[in-house]
Parts: sequence; structure tokens; C-alpha cells
Amino acid sequence: MENILVIRELVKSFGSFLALDDFACDIPKGVTGLLGPNGAGKTTLIRAVLGILPFESGSIQFLDYELPKYILAAKDKIGYQPEADTKILKVSAMKYVTHMATMAGLSRNAAKQRAFDTLHYVGLGEARYRDMNDFSQGMMQKVKLATALVHDPELLILDEPTAGCDPGSHEQILNLISDLGSTHGKNILISTHLLHDVEKTASSVVIMNLGKMVIQGDLKSILRKKDKIINLQIRVNGGDINKFAKLLQENDFEITDVSETISCNIEREDDKKYLSIFNIARNNGMNIRMMTPYQQSLEEVFLAEIAKNQRDNNK
Repeated sequence: MENILVIRELVKSFGSFLALDDFACDIPKGVTGLLGPNGAGKTTLIRAVLGILPFESGSIQFLDYELPKYILAAKDKIGYQPEADTKILKVSAMKYVTHMATMAGLSRNAAKQRAFDTLHYVGLGEARYRDMNDFSQGMMQKVKLATALVHDPELLILDEPTAGCDPGSHEQILNLISDLGSTHGKNILISTHLLHDVEKTASSVVIMNLGKMVIQGDLKSILRKKDKIINLQIRVNGGDINKFAKLLQENDFEITDVSETISCNIEREDDKKYLSIFNIARNNGMNIRMMTPYQQSLEEVFLAEIAKNQRDNNK
């Protein structure tokens, strides 16, 4: 897969604190989630890409541009939605987004048209001439998204794009991000601590901690069990589920949990084990209603990888 950003051995320190420690990752085209606990280095990385923060060593390649050397040529191809608020006194959303479009190099007429269209796209068509100081937090997040998008950049960098939103606005913004990626083919980097937002919108993920890259790759592949053992969720119709779990244990199955379903570890490619489960059920008058492989959540992967990274750093 072609990459939109290639970052190698990036080092950035603040006094004795190493914010980026030989950080390296590939950001593919499409929608990528950038995850990490507080202090992981996400904001520092974004500011380094944007040319706001100089770094001591390493390299950033954005398309054909080496950054920050060619940041002036590349900056109009990047749209940025900051986490910080952007309210300006007595300014309408239309005026603000138009101004930001002219700052990105559009003519005044083109900027007005793009601002009009973009505010309509994010759901602020009827509110575009209102003073932004009257906007809710969800509306402000949409204004910031419109500002990042108005000049039609090659890469959108969204820093906590749903911060402070009510549930309705939160869902609307996630739907916009998904639409931008899937329908409009936008390249998007989402920095957030909300793992659900990444699971819903992104196709790839980068997890960082302590200034280093912890894990990166296709989201579906990362969520898939890497080893030969999978966990089956077994639901039965009729009969005593605890009795069935005990029968499986007596037949050398590893039971990890019994609630509404039986959680059972099994070798992925052991067909005889699968057949044995059905035979045990049939011989004891039980019907298996459902048997599906359990897939890890992004939260489970995130917590496990961060914990492993912490242990490795403490050795």
C-alpha cells in the first residue's frame, strides 16, 4: 500500500525529556488512527509534521516533499484541525472559513464558494452566517473540520476531532470522517484517545508510547489473533449451559468463561475439535445455536501493547 507519510528515526527533546525517541512509522493512504496514552508523543509528532516544531534528527517524507525543508511548498496540501479552540470574537463561520481558505492560497471568490460548500457539507449550511461565539462545542468542531477541508488538501490531520461533542454531534463527525475516507478518497490521520472513533472510521492504526512506535498496520489484521489459538463463543439452545461447559472440560477443552455463552479456547485449524463440540452437544440433547471466533477489540490490543511496551522499557 502506498504511503502518504514516511517517518524515520525522528528525535525531539524538550530539555531532558525525550518526546520522540527514534520514532519511525509509515502512514498509508486512507484513514489512519494515531493512538497513545497522554505523553506518548502524538501532539509532538503532529507538530513536527506541520513544521511547527523543529526536530533534532530523523526524516519526514510527505508524498514527494521532504519536511520541514519543503514545508512551504507542502503546507497547502495539508489540512489541520487542532484540538485547541479557534473562536474569534464577532466573526461568522462563513467569514472565518473564507479567510482560512484565502490563507491557503485560494482567490477571494473561490474561497467564498469553497467555504459555502464546505460548511454545507459538514452540516452548518443554515448557521454559516451566525457568530461563532454562539456555537456549541459540536458546531465548533464542525467549523474546524471545514477549515481543515476547505482548500481540498491531500492530507487531513485531525487532532481530537470529536472532543467535547454531545452524542449527536459526535456521531455526525464520525460519519463525516468515514464519508471523506470512503466516498471522497481523502487521506486522514486522526489523533485521538477515543478508540471507538478509530474502530469506526480507520482502516489502519499506529500506536505509540514514550515517543516510540509500539505497533502499526492494517486494523483488521491487528485485531485478528496472531497465534494458532482462537477463542470460540458458544451459545446453546435448551439444556444447562454450565453442564455443557463441564462436559467440554471433561473432553479436554479449555473453558475460559461461562455466562450467556461459553468461551472456549481451541486450535484454529483443528477440525476434529470443532466436530467434537457438535458431537458432545448432540449426544447430550443440546443444540448449538451459535459458535463464532472471538475478535479482540482495539481497546484490548491497545492496553496489551502499551503494557508490554512499559515492561520492555522498565527492563
